[in-house]
Amino acid sequence: MIKLFWNTHNQRKSNSDDKKIREKEEMDFGWGLYHKKSSDKWIYEILKKIKYNIIENETNLEKEDTLIIVDSSVEKKVELYTKLKLICSKIFLLHLGDESGEYDLSTVYENCNHIWRTFCSNKYFENNKVKCIPIGYKSGVSNKQKNNRKYKWAFTGTPHKSSRHDLLFQFSDIEPFFCHKTQKFDQKTISADDMSEVLSSTEFIPCPNGFFHPETYRVYEALECGCIPIVEKAYNYYDRLLPNNPFLKVDMWTEAKPIIKSWGNDQIKQKREECKIWWNNLKNELQESIKNKIIL
Repeated sequence: MIKLFWNTHNQRKSNSDDKKIREKEEMDFGWGLYHKKSSDKWIYEILKKIKYNIIENETNLEKEDTLIIVDSSVEKKVELYTKLKLICSKIFLLHLGDESGEYDLSTVYENCNHIWRTFCSNKYFENNKVKCIPIGYKSGVSNKQKNNRKYKWAFTGTPHKSSRHDLLFQFSDIEPFFCHKTQKFDQKTISADDMSEVLSSTEFIPCPNGFFHPETYRVYEALECGCIPIVEKAYNYYDRLLPNNPFLKVDMWTEAKPIIKSWGNDQIKQKREECKIWWNNLKNELQESIKNKIIL
């Protein structure tokens, strides 16, 4: 039997007196909850072609089950994965988080038959056992099907890097636009429904690099809501992760300014349609490849 176990929010805490260790554990616990809240819709979508039973914990496993486990902070769960290996006939890991890529995960990964992970890095692009996948869109974001889009561009998030400050400066005279700035990550954000309304009313979405990694939810939320994403080239990351993607790519945000200003309705409509077709095809291909790997 194929069983799905979502384990990101299960972070075991030690009784350490070390303040730094406690703070790290609290942070991992918070991130685990965040992944469950933010990524469940995306993960369930890419698994939609597989029939499985959802379980609450590892005690619901039976000998020779095939396990799909969605997890984060796996570097702290070596003992769990060793135990799962003894029970399950196969283990397929969907590894969320690990944006910085700083941990040696070989001890956990070697207990799995295959791994799909977000936030890819060089050591995984050519790894036959590890498949890099998009981090996807945040749960709750959906296309409101707006044909008449009132905003030329939109930005929501934290302007924590010079690139983001430059983005806001370069586009400040391109109206109408929507901008919602936050002081810290995931604080005072707009609701998923309001975000969906904004994105579905916007033509271009500039997608600056994330804090540690080029990839952000913003790219896939734009695609999900029918916008045109503009990304930074950033070591050609998106071309390596998603070959032949239709994104607009720039080295500097000043390069995007004439595009947003001068593209006409027909050109925008054509690019939006190109992005829509590509995105739907990508999701279908991802669903098929995951199904074929799990169900041999």
